[in-house]
Amino acid sequence: MQRLLFSLLFIFFNTSAYALDDPWMQIEKASQAARQLSYKGIFIYQNHQEVRSIEITHLNNGNEEFARIVTLDGPPRELLSRGDNVVVFNPNKENVFIQKRQGQNLFPAILPSNINIVKSSYNLRFGDHERIGGREAQIVYLEPRDEYRYPYKLWLDQEFGLLLKMMILDHHQKIIEQASFNQVALFASQDLNWFKPSIDTQKKYLMDEAPENITSNEKYCVISNLPAGYREVSHVTRMMGRQPQLVHQWIFSDGLSSVSLFVNPIPKGQKSRVGEMQVGSAHIFARVMNGNQITVVGEVPPVTIQKISNSIQSVSAH
Repeated sequence: MQRLLFSLLFIFFNTSAYALDDPWMQIEKASQAARQLSYKGIFIYQNHQEVRSIEITHLNNGNEEFARIVTLDGPPRELLSRGDNVVVFNPNKENVFIQKRQGQNLFPAILPSNINIVKSSYNLRFGDHERIGGREAQIVYLEPRDEYRYPYKLWLDQEFGLLLKMMILDHHQKIIEQASFNQVALFASQDLNWFKPSIDTQKKYLMDEAPENITSNEKYCVISNLPAGYREVSHVTRMMGRQPQLVHQWIFSDGLSSVSLFVNPIPKGQKSRVGEMQVGSAHIFARVMNGNQITVVGEVPPVTIQKISNSIQSVSAH
């Protein structure tokens, strides 16, 4: 018995010491908590002038993740996810459109599963303690190592590590985007009765499938010299737009920030777009190369958008 107790104490103290030696263990814990815990809460999301209250229910039964996200303000909208499969219920007039799309990192699961991706691009610093949604939280700052990304301020639940609040700040400490629980609770039930949308039986439900991706072995673009830390996480080719045209889309990410690159041949008679602009918190940069429209969009510094645009060394002519 004494030997067992000694072994447990040895493991505990060594684990605690390791956590103190490596503060990134706190970020690792937060990443796992958002995916492994079962919880329900309401958070406020703000991006530029858009403010919404959102209810989230998340369950992990040991084999799969299930989540239901419901907007509580404005037009009703629901998102149901099971693993990486996401379905969006979007009522429109008398119909309800159901859109299927790939999953993405949504609050509170904004941290990547592999924290090592983030380590190379951000420095970590601990701040004060604050109460968020009635729970004690540790403030953690993720500060960029260069000009190609924005700082993040995170509030992590002291007991379970769950992300309770997050802010994306610009280099002048102005808030770009934030989300914060005003109430959250853990639960242990495996019941999935809540995992279904609110359905109005008087309406028609139309499946608005995402455009089918087109596979091609063609090397359409040569991309090199991306901003440090950014990696390609997705590349699809599909028909898009009101007058469908072939569009190549890449998504690049450093584990937290992400940028979309769109490249498409300019149809005959269509005016090209050139220049940069800002829409809400997103920066957009457009230019033309070899008869192709190149557009880069992301909630990142303008220098990042321009560098990713300039990373295209060549584009096939059409």
